[in-house]
Amino acid sequence: MAAMEPFTGQEVLAVSIDKAMHALRDLEGVAKSMSDVESVERADANTLKLVVRPGFSFMRGTMRTTLSCKETAPQTLTLVATSAGIGMGITVESVMKFSSTAAQETRIDWTACVTERKGLVSAVGQSLIKAAADKVLKDGWTAVRSSLAS
Repeated sequence: MAAMEPFTGQEVLAVSIDKAMHALRDLEGVAKSMSDVESVERADANTLKLVVRPGFSFMRGTMRTTLSCKETAPQTLTLVATSAGIGMGITVESVMKFSSTAAQETRIDWTACVTERKGLVSAVGQSLIKAAADKVLKDGWTAVRSSLAS
């Protein structure tokens, strides 16, 4: 399996760094904004266990997902999602670096890497995974903005 190129991007949110970091550190809030989540259980202060039914054609059935978040450096959060289902598994690690803009907004420079693919998902082409990830990322940032606006 060839290594996948990381996904990268930049988001600007019209809130303070503290508010932006709090919103993304709030795993229950993150889980509420995710589509396809069937159940959520708190594992510890930094970890949730989810059951997700993804709507992708190459991922059917439910997946057990562990979602963890921690501050790994000043103004840097690392989010790790490890999912397993029948005959497959995938781990994605995302690093988000927060900084202030001249307009007192928060800029988030982020990188997401698929660090592990096992079983059936390892045979799925990178272009299909990228297309699915692009949709998840777009929907995720839209949900973050919506949550911060309310």
